[in-house]
Amino acid sequence: MEVDLSKSAFLILHYQNSLLRPEGKFAFAGLPAQMAKHKCIENTAAALKASRDAAMTVIYVSVGCRPGFPELGEKTFPLLESVRQSGAFVIGTWDAEVIDELKPLPSEVAITNYTCNAFAYTELDLILHGRGIKHLFIAGQATNFVVESTTRYGVELGYEITILEDCCAGFTDEMHDFAIANILPQYTTISKSTDFIAALAKK
Repeated sequence: MEVDLSKSAFLILHYQNSLLRPEGKFAFAGLPAQMAKHKCIENTAAALKASRDAAMTVIYVSVGCRPGFPELGEKTFPLLESVRQSGAFVIGTWDAEVIDELKPLPSEVAITNYTCNAFAYTELDLILHGRGIKHLFIAGQATNFVVESTTRYGVELGYEITILEDCCAGFTDEMHDFAIANILPQYTTISKSTDFIAALAKK
């Protein structure tokens, strides 16, 4: 794996209390158990440390809505409707915050998004262009929602993308495995956090 630090960013998607803690309002989807089973938090924390040690750009994208969920409109698709019904991801609450193991530094970019695509209605593309970023290394939850949606759209925008597979999980193993085996390889490179960390260590 080659990493050009001047043109690359480590993108952390939806690593939030709501999804990943048992007491989170969206924990019913099943990610707390999946994260523990596959050690995604530990893998992502190691990749984050390596990124920071190499002075690589780190960007967080976290889903969040204002009280009352005005961003979702009167009618939306079932996944986002379940956000409204559960009261999850309200901006300013513990539920919407990034988990403690991966808290952003003050110098790191944190973006709020409102759907499964990290580029939709956000400043992500603008910030990446402004920094000359061409290659994204992605860790995110869930694989077949925000990771897949962001990857598809990012590739269409012209970005090179590498998915760190062991830093991602689905609501079930079947969801994750299908996306990793059948969908995402049509768009991007699938790799591991250990390969990413080893590449950064050479810089």
